[in-house]
Amino acid sequence: MAFIQPDLPGPFAPGSSRQDGPEHPGRERSAHDGLVDSIDGIVWEADPSFRFTFVSQQAQRLLGYPVQRWYQEPDFWLKHLHPEDREWAPSHCREAAEACLPHEFEYRMLASDGRVVWLRDIVTVVEEAGRPHRLRGIMVDITEQRRAQEGLQHTVSVLEATLESTADGLLVVDRAGEATAYNRRFKEIWGLSDAQAGLGDAAMLDTVRDRLKDPEAFFARVRELYAMPEAESFDVVELRDGRVLERYSLPQRQRGTITGRVWSFRDVSARVRAEREQERLLREAHEAIQVRDDFLSIASHELKTPLTPLRLHLQLLRHALESHQPVTPGRVDKALAQVRKLSVLINDLLDASFVGAGRMELQRTPVSLPEVVGEVFSDFRDTSDRHVLAYTAPDEDVLVQGDRGRLAQVLTNLLENALKYSPLGGEVRVTLTHSGGDAVVTVQDAGIGIPKEEQAHLFERFFRARNAPVSGFGGLGLGLYICRDIVERHGGHIWVESALGHGSAFHVSLPVLATRALHDAHV
Repeated sequence: MAFIQPDLPGPFAPGSSRQDGPEHPGRERSAHDGLVDSIDGIVWEADPSFRFTFVSQQAQRLLGYPVQRWYQEPDFWLKHLHPEDREWAPSHCREAAEACLPHEFEYRMLASDGRVVWLRDIVTVVEEAGRPHRLRGIMVDITEQRRAQEGLQHTVSVLEATLESTADGLLVVDRAGEATAYNRRFKEIWGLSDAQAGLGDAAMLDTVRDRLKDPEAFFARVRELYAMPEAESFDVVELRDGRVLERYSLPQRQRGTITGRVWSFRDVSARVRAEREQERLLREAHEAIQVRDDFLSIASHELKTPLTPLRLHLQLLRHALESHQPVTPGRVDKALAQVRKLSVLINDLLDASFVGAGRMELQRTPVSLPEVVGEVFSDFRDTSDRHVLAYTAPDEDVLVQGDRGRLAQVLTNLLENALKYSPLGGEVRVTLTHSGGDAVVTVQDAGIGIPKEEQAHLFERFFRARNAPVSGFGGLGLGLYICRDIVERHGGHIWVESALGHGSAFHVSLPVLATRALHDAHV
């Protein structure tokens, strides 16, 4: 239906209204009023706040309310909207009116007798100076259309449900076990042609025998049910190709007499796979939650460990400054030592996030491996009074293509672990050997060792051996995880040899770029 134009004569002309409208009471009816009232819809006019200035007589015939109420009650339309449409319908109309856009929408109103009336409202906007001045439209009764649409939807829904019910493979047999009916899905499930499906029961069973994972159990149940015509049955059948079927069987009755049996086969392979996958994911989720909880416990402990003395040192420094006491370098060094511990923890967390995202970057250059190992070893030489550190290196220089800083990070982590996990002291030996195309760095300690069953998980994120309690050993369980990624990005391999109570030896193998005599390396 076309939109009503603002320049039409009659009740829609500027300044005009119906006889019973609020603006010109007593005015003679327009020559077009009869035409408007004969329209099968409510012709109306209102201001942008939905205060109606004109409503055709069809409003009373359709909804049962006197037309005068539309004029006398400013919120009449809003108040008589269906509760479910009372929020969105005015907002929709108001937004379109603000944009001075014609619009069309469907909603419900409540008639005077309680009926729900569906209306399609076709609205045009009269604007002045770019702002909405009047709304004009026609409300068309579409209740019957809506009912027909709902009826159609219901019919479609019933048809869909019926089709869904035939998604199972169905086979009907008589008392002798001969097939009397079957559907397309039955043939698809069992891979049968029309000719095969039309064979006798015995021939059909022989056809599907090779498809069954346990044919003897399948046939035994068939024979059992044929011997008990009134019995009902449900079981699960597995096929050799991995599919899983649910098999249902019910007696077929005609006027109370059993005339045969109905077999129903439902392919539940996807559901079974999903359930198994869900079980796997649930198991992994529980494991991940446990790892997370363990990590949070360890992380909170590790982060608080340097924070507590750092706070104490800073408080002492502040007290010294406030009391004008001299601040010795030793106090500052102690505070800086705790800051360094925090930095190591934070850097491990950052590196772990880079590893997890596959964004660990390396600056590759030819690197002298004996030189890097020697520098790291020297940094640890005087760090412990309880340990004896030893370093054995080859006579020639060994070059690898890699990131000097990251390789030093790996060796530093291995040496820190060697000292930490041998709390009673003993020898920590670093060995660099070269054979063929690989160089191997070994860090060996005489510490607590690692249980054999846990060694395979040692390089996983957040993993800590169960014999290494948080108290006394520390760490976030990220160091070896990061080391493995760094080594593998260098084309190398890292592994461990350990026995519980007899120490551990960590080995890092790296591909060699070149070798040369040591005196040439320093020329």
